[in-house]
Amino acid sequence: MSIRADKIKSTNPDEYPLFDKMNMSDVDGKKIDLLLPLETFSTALGVNWADVKYSDKRITEIVTLIQKRRVYFRIFHDVDMGELNEACLFCFWILKLYPFYNSKDPNHDVNLVFALALFTRAVNYVAKARKRTPPNFTQRTIDHLVHAFTYRDLSKEAIMAIAECLIG
Repeated sequence: MSIRADKIKSTNPDEYPLFDKMNMSDVDGKKIDLLLPLETFSTALGVNWADVKYSDKRITEIVTLIQKRRVYFRIFHDVDMGELNEACLFCFWILKLYPFYNSKDPNHDVNLVFALALFTRAVNYVAKARKRTPPNFTQRTIDHLVHAFTYRDLSKEAIMAIAECLIG
């Protein structure tokens, strides 16, 4: 089997074997996909978006790491990653790389707030899309998630598994 020369490097999961650097317009689009919802629901989370600063380098790294994982899912599992897994990966990398900070309140962990909000909203969204009853995120459940996101060494796969279990 020969590999076509035009498919040696690519950011498209269909064009394995080598992952190439993503086109900056694709990266910018994915950054908007992450940042726009955070800006939209930041007020409901008690966060003034005007006070939120972020590392563009880390956001770009997160987008690239998630695209690499998308390629991995296609190659090794022959499936599309899906919205839930993508949201879980955003949560994971936000918790690991801490791209956000609150310029007015440096002690406020906006990364935890954003990761938790993305996680719960994604779980609810996917549950509804699958015609399942969305989970009841009680205060106890939220407290457990906050503890796990803060103090546990959760893998990407663990966060994905928790999300799937909550959907049922």
